[in-house]
Amino acid sequence: MQWFMWIFWGAIALLIVGGFLVDRLSGRKYDRSKAENSLNQNMAEADALREVDRYNHQNPMF
Repeated sequence: MQWFMWIFWGAIALLIVGGFLVDRLSGRKYDRSKAENSLNQNMAEADALREVDRYNHQNPMF
């Protein structure tokens, strides 16, 4: 059962070290703080706002 422990923790350590190396070798160009919206995301947001506006106009309050 000890071999399983070495494989498990070795795989986790490999993922962490691999992620660190990719981050360093890519020059940290992947900034996860604020990503640009794609055209599909912008269109979906506009469509959702139109649907909310349409629903509000169809069902006025008393």
